[in-house]
This record gives sequence, structure tokens and C-alpha cells, in this order.
Amino acid sequence: MGLLWLWTCAPLYIVQALADTDLGFQRNPGLEVDWMLGEAGRMIRAAEEIKPWRTPGLQDEPARPTVPRRFSADIEYVTFESGFLQTGRGFFAQDANEEAMRVLTVRHTLGMSQLLNNHTSLLLGNESYIINGGDLPICKKLPFFGQQQFVDLFAWAANPAVSRYTGERVVAGRACSLWYLLSTNQTRISLCAAGNTPVELNVTLSRSGTTFNFTYQFDRLKLGSEVPEQLLQKPQICDSFAPACENGRGLDPVPLDAYIFHPGMSVEDYNIEDQNVADLAGDAAFICMDWLFHESPRLDHNYTLISRYSLEISPSFGQYRPCNGYPDTIPPGPSCVPGDPRLVGREAPFSAGEGELRCAAGSPLGFWYQLPKGGRCSTGHRPSKEAWATGCTWSVQKRLKTIQQACLLRNHNFLQYCKADVLEDKGFGRSMKALEAAFASEDSSLGGCADVGEPVAQDSESMVVV
Repeated sequence: MGLLWLWTCAPLYIVQALADTDLGFQRNPGLEVDWMLGEAGRMIRAAEEIKPWRTPGLQDEPARPTVPRRFSADIEYVTFESGFLQTGRGFFAQDANEEAMRVLTVRHTLGMSQLLNNHTSLLLGNESYIINGGDLPICKKLPFFGQQQFVDLFAWAANPAVSRYTGERVVAGRACSLWYLLSTNQTRISLCAAGNTPVELNVTLSRSGTTFNFTYQFDRLKLGSEVPEQLLQKPQICDSFAPACENGRGLDPVPLDAYIFHPGMSVEDYNIEDQNVADLAGDAAFICMDWLFHESPRLDHNYTLISRYSLEISPSFGQYRPCNGYPDTIPPGPSCVPGDPRLVGREAPFSAGEGELRCAAGSPLGFWYQLPKGGRCSTGHRPSKEAWATGCTWSVQKRLKTIQQACLLRNHNFLQYCKADVLEDKGFGRSMKALEAAFASEDSSLGGCADVGEPVAQDSESMVVV
């Protein structure tokens, strides 16, 4: 693993709105909603601040919709990202006066649709939270989408300075009037409303040749006091980090064959403190999704290498923390989201499953791990049975091999195996075999890749272990 850490404008006036957006959500299906909600809010605010000339309306233009300030509804959602269509059920609630919004989507995991991803986005004023894990919820605050700020996604339709009526349509058997926020050809927001009742909200963005879209179709609305207060309040789990897994406390450390995507610009790029790693299955899933979504070299911080390490870790896992960057990348790192400073974090890829499968015995897609700097064992030491309470939680035994990512991805056609796995929807078996073969030998005819070694070690023991 490596970098991992999830939307319209007035013509000629609002430009470059997407110029600096990090697309870290592309390895975490579900987070694109958080990014798009944030972008939609920014575009609405920009349109309302600029107040362009009003466009001519149609002669039979109906009364503009005034959507209730506080409501909730079950939704049918559709998302489309880089060629992948997802549909399902969810839930939407907002209180515009309190500047609060909750969006829940239950989706199937790409590559293994029977594994569900229960994803909630909670926006409270200028604070945003991500809640995954279903009945065993885990709350995270992700900074990768920049400053989040609540914006009413519906009020713009009542403003003739920033919206226009385009006619009538029928959505899921319901007649509604269609309104568009004034937009460019690449980005748009539309609302189809039956009087003051939202029927369908559609948001579409285009970035670097990739189209992102979500559509919500609203069932019957609950209004005002019918919306439970707790739905639009920060849950208690967001005030603390998940505790160490109880089923891992008091146990000896376990071996981990770990893989990591990383740059190769200096010896510092071999330091795995405060980085995300994965087992074989987890990294196969990570690399597959990374390449299917066409991440750019800029966003990947020139991650040109893949290394394999032999580790020992305490099985008393903490909350997984996405991390970004190295000291010589732009922006510099590593930088991890808040979490326990010592416990090894773990989750199933894409935060899938109950409790993200953090404490589960296994995962059909493998696991992703986070190695906190504060939990690293000093040379010659290993985690103890009581590592969850005191002491170090992980140690490096040896760097086993480092290869050029191009050898796997291009020379051995990794992407074709990845696509076949996603279409078959039974995990990433082909991708796993290709990754395993790349490290098993240096014989290209067997799918092997050459070991490029490591840079000359400097004085700091935390730089590289061989």
C-alpha cells in the first residue's frame, strides 16, 4: 500500500474549482460522496456569491421549490465513478437551520459484492465525520477533502439568480419540475421537485477525463419534529478512538508478510513508520483499485516502488488510520488522520464489513494496516502479550525485497488480471497471484521482478532495516 489516505458553477465566472482536489476516495468507494458533497457546497456558495444575470425562464415556469429546512427520507441512490455503477438503498436527513446533514449509503464492495460497506457521512457546521462498520460503527474525521462546510443542497433552486427551469419530467413514476444550477458543461447540479418536495437530486463532476456522479431519489419525507434529534448530532463514538481488540489482548505477536507502495527518491522513503501496509490479498486489492481509477503520479507522490517486509505485530488492533506522504514528497509527510499513537491499526480493504472487520479472524479481501511511529519496537525487541496496554506493538524483522512497480503493472499486465477479478466478483485471486509471483523470483518468464535493493542506510535505525 501507500498513499491512502471520497460538486457546479456559473458560466465563465467560476473556474478551477477542482484544481487541487485530492482523490483519495478512489481507493475507498463511498468516500466519493463526501468529496462530491463538499464540492457541491463550494460551487453553490460560489454561484450565490457571484449572482450572475438571470437567464430567461420558460413561459410556463412553475413556482420555484422551497424545500423544507428540516426533513429526512429513505433514498434510492446511484453513483457512477470511473466506469463503475453502484445502486442501492440509503437514508438522507438535514436541518438547514442547524447546518447539519447525514447521508447513509449501504453499498456492495467492488470485487466482492456480497461484502457490504455501510458508509455514513455526517456534516455538522464546519466539521465532518465518516462512520463505517454497520452495527459495529467506527468514526473517523478525514482531512483529505479540505475544509468542509454545510451548505443547503436545495435552497439554490428557489433563487432565480443562480438557477433555471428546464421543463417537466417523470422520475420513478412521480411528476416533477426540473431545475438546474447555472453550470458549465462539465459540472452540474439538478433538482427535480414536486412542488416543494424533492424527488431527485443529481450531482455530476468531471475531473481529468473522469466523470463522477451521484443521484438520490427521495421517498416520503418526514418533516420537522418527525426527524429524531440524534440523527443530526455527533455520536459518542466520534469523541474517542476504537479500543484495542479484546480478542487480541494477552496474545503473543503474530507474523505479518507486509507489502507497501512507496517512493524511491531517498533512504527516508524506506521508513515504514506512520505508513499504511497490507497483506498479500489486501495489497492486491489496493493496487487493483488504484490502477482502475487511474491515479495520477502527482497524487501518488511518485510512488514507483513496491516493497515486502517481514514484521511482527501485536494482534490487539486499534482503529485503522489512513496516512499520506514521505519527508521528500509534496506535500511532505507522513501525515496520518487522528488515532491511537501506539496500536497497529487494521481494517478490511475499503472499510468493508461489520466493524470494518478490524477484530475479525479473517477477511476475504485481506487486510490493510497502519504502523504508528509511537508503537515501533526498538532494535532487538518484539511486542509482548501486554503490548496493547504498554510497550511497543510492532517490529521489523527484515526487508525481503523491493521491485519497480512498472515491472508488475506494465511488464506483467497486472491490470488485465485486476479487471478480470472485478468482473468475476469473487475477490482478487488473479491479482494476488500476479503480485505473489513478482516477489517470488526474478525470472520474468515466471512473472518475477528484479530486487532493486535499498539505498545506503544512514545513521538512523528507523530509516531502513535489511
